[in-house]
Amino acid sequence: MEVSKDIDPTSTPWAQNGFYPPRLGNEIQILIDGQSAYKEISDAFKKAKKFIYLTISFGDLDFLLVPDSQETLLCILNSRSNDVDVRMVVWQPALHTPDTIPDPGPPYSGVNEGPGSIQARWDKAPGFKGTYTSVLDLFDPKDIAFSAEFGCHHQKTYIMDDGGDGWVAFVGGINPVQTYWDTPNHDSLDVRRVEWKYPYPLKWLEQNPPLHDIFYRIKGPAVGDVLANFVERYNNATIPHADVTSYVVAPVTPDQIPPVPDGIEVQVLRTIAPNTYHTIPEGDLGIRDLYLKALKGAAEAGEGSLVYIENQYFFDHGIIAEIHAAAERGTKIIALLTWKPDEGTFLGRVEKEWERLSYLQDQSKMVEGHNNVALLTLGNCRPDPRTQGKFIYSETYIHSKTMAVFTPDWAVMTGGSANIAFTSMWFHSEMNIAFTDTALIRNWVAQLWSEHLQISVEEAVALIEKPDDALTFFRGQADGNKDIFKPGLPPKGRVYHWKDTDFPPRVLAGIDLSQVPTGEGI
Repeated sequence: MEVSKDIDPTSTPWAQNGFYPPRLGNEIQILIDGQSAYKEISDAFKKAKKFIYLTISFGDLDFLLVPDSQETLLCILNSRSNDVDVRMVVWQPALHTPDTIPDPGPPYSGVNEGPGSIQARWDKAPGFKGTYTSVLDLFDPKDIAFSAEFGCHHQKTYIMDDGGDGWVAFVGGINPVQTYWDTPNHDSLDVRRVEWKYPYPLKWLEQNPPLHDIFYRIKGPAVGDVLANFVERYNNATIPHADVTSYVVAPVTPDQIPPVPDGIEVQVLRTIAPNTYHTIPEGDLGIRDLYLKALKGAAEAGEGSLVYIENQYFFDHGIIAEIHAAAERGTKIIALLTWKPDEGTFLGRVEKEWERLSYLQDQSKMVEGHNNVALLTLGNCRPDPRTQGKFIYSETYIHSKTMAVFTPDWAVMTGGSANIAFTSMWFHSEMNIAFTDTALIRNWVAQLWSEHLQISVEEAVALIEKPDDALTFFRGQADGNKDIFKPGLPPKGRVYHWKDTDFPPRVLAGIDLSQVPTGEGI
């Protein structure tokens, strides 16, 4: 596939070793939190006239994309499968894993039930055996090996025609699971996250904190790469159900998609383990390449550079070593990390085992306490309807996988499904996008900071332009929120220290949710 000669794929910060090249002429829109993201995806499902293709890792077929509509994912896809080609490729875990779609699909579900039904294939992920290295030789190589039980096809993508002459793709991290749906208010009593599915919603609100995450909507030639990934995975899925599904040919390729006028450069990035698909036997480490290249560029730029991270995990030793190298050169690092990722769950236990087996436990100590690094987390607060003047505090689960790097000469932002974990960077199937429009990146990071810091977008832009002030502001807000739980005070913003904060449990007994207005998160 031909790429515009205006793009130099060897220049900072594009990934040089990714399977897909950077492409010109794309339109990108950030969709912050599940309410916004899944409203757009639901609308796109209904507009499509030719095809709808999905890649799913964790998911529920009865997920409500727009809770007020009462239309589940399965209902919408079923209603469209009579008119358009609807296909999905679904991760099949090696062990029983909660919130995954079973193979075969439920009886009378419209999945793999002949012509005019949803055509679904399930895909098992391989393990990994290899050498864990640092591009900058900042730590000794480690030989690691993981069985297929540790593998995951973790991508979350939706691709379809736009109902006219164009195509659209969504790439992100929000699983189609109801407890992942949330609004920017992150109200811990928002029953829309649980009420439709569970008979005891208070119990599930206690167990599942509000959740922050992102999707990106793409138009332009880069959509062709997201589509090509789907076709590759669908046609090579390990459980093809060949008696009821057919192979697929890409309806359009990147060079057949007209560029968007005044569009931006976008690179579609992946992690694919070696020997997963015969079409790409060496695998794909494009996401890791982009991370390392962008961080190396920030280190070389030094003072005046800023790295902003949102991520669920923080134990890829290679990535953290490069973050340390950038901080040592004067780059300011602000990282919002999940307070206790997947604590007490199967997934949480598996992640801890991955960390133990890497022989590189608690990698965060490489940067913890560094003058140029702030490791923080997010929380939320809302009035307690049981007692006037009291508040309900909670962590906000950070499921976003985002990094923005600003230097005096360029900026790059990447986001999608990949965690800062050696699993995501080396052998889970992941998809991110990356783009380099500085003004757009500044505006979107400002939107995120406005939500988290509870300041105006204009104030956030001013902080981005002064990395020292930004680092001081984030730390100051976390310091101010350090001891608010004991006196029961409302916080200033939503930023807390990552390891020095102990959020109280959400004890919600006695609350009548039918009498509680949602959206009161502070």
